[in-house]
Amino acid sequence: MHGRTSTAALVITSIALLSAGAVRSAKGDETAAEFAGIEQELCKAWVERNEKAIDRLLSADWTVIDLNGHMLTKSEVLKEAFGSQDRQVESAVVDEVRVRRIGEVAIVTGRSVISGSYRGNRATVTQRFTDVFAQRDGRWQVVASQGTRVTE
Repeated sequence: MHGRTSTAALVITSIALLSAGAVRSAKGDETAAEFAGIEQELCKAWVERNEKAIDRLLSADWTVIDLNGHMLTKSEVLKEAFGSQDRQVESAVVDEVRVRRIGEVAIVTGRSVISGSYRGNRATVTQRFTDVFAQRDGRWQVVASQGTRVTE
């Protein structure tokens, strides 16, 4: 479980990667702005530890493939994030964001730099990410996420 805890720490930090940086969209500025706003809201929610907002923005069946290749469910990530004060997401910067909308689905990709701490150990992680959104009940929710660590 310790490996999953460490991994979840990176995932939770990495989820906060979502914000409104340098967005490009194949379908125009309106679509890009819409998803940039959603990503910004999600990013702010992770930094502010707003579980209610995160719960609303992530679908009930949301899963994430973390930086180490583990698949985690929404309940696992929320339990890890909000079960204690051990983890703190302090900042998130996103750039190189691209949005591709395909009907009721949107694929958002980009790069993020996340800083935070876990049990007092500070870390900064750079990753490339993909979030898949689906429109449900008249609103967009993230249904799947994946992050890959950038090593330079």
